[in-house]
Amino acid sequence: MIKGIIFDLDGTLVRLPIRYDLIQNNLKKIFNTQDEFKPLFAHIVDFANGDSVKIKEAFESICEEENKAVENLEIIENAFDVLQFFKSKQLKLGLVTLQCRKAVEKIFARADQLNVFSGVVSRDDSYDRKEQIEKILAKLQILQDEAIVVGDRIHDIVSARKVGCRAILVNREKSDQVDVETIEKLSNLTKIALI
Repeated sequence: MIKGIIFDLDGTLVRLPIRYDLIQNNLKKIFNTQDEFKPLFAHIVDFANGDSVKIKEAFESICEEENKAVENLEIIENAFDVLQFFKSKQLKLGLVTLQCRKAVEKIFARADQLNVFSGVVSRDDSYDRKEQIEKILAKLQILQDEAIVVGDRIHDIVSARKVGCRAILVNREKSDQVDVETIEKLSNLTKIALI
């Protein structure tokens, strides 16, 4: 029986217009390199080579850009109505995000929605999606087979499956994904999540 739904944030519930070109330029200055930081967080940690001061500076510079992006965020497809629907069904709602906690709080304070979540795990807690899912399950006090993870990237789905959760991809582009449960828009989740 499903007791909780865990949502990804950017690309699933909101569109956060983060200026990644600026982030890349800032990181190149911090680390004195011309390398591209992709994947972003793993590359920062690898490149810092244990220098926690550099990692902190890099993450703070990203957080600053995320906070600026909040001013122009777009809520996707009545996402907060979907959250309220599941909350009314007594499901525990969790949020996992690679954004910093400050930006997350700013997003949901702006929409007056942070209280809809029973738990939030941000980049400040972990920048590994699998670990984030494990942490949110503990916060929600539910088992992996009692949770659905909803995200907009295959990495969200792969991470959820590694933990043992049912995973649903919000696939707005209708691209063919092999062996992935998909929905075209977030509101379709209300029809299948309680099955």
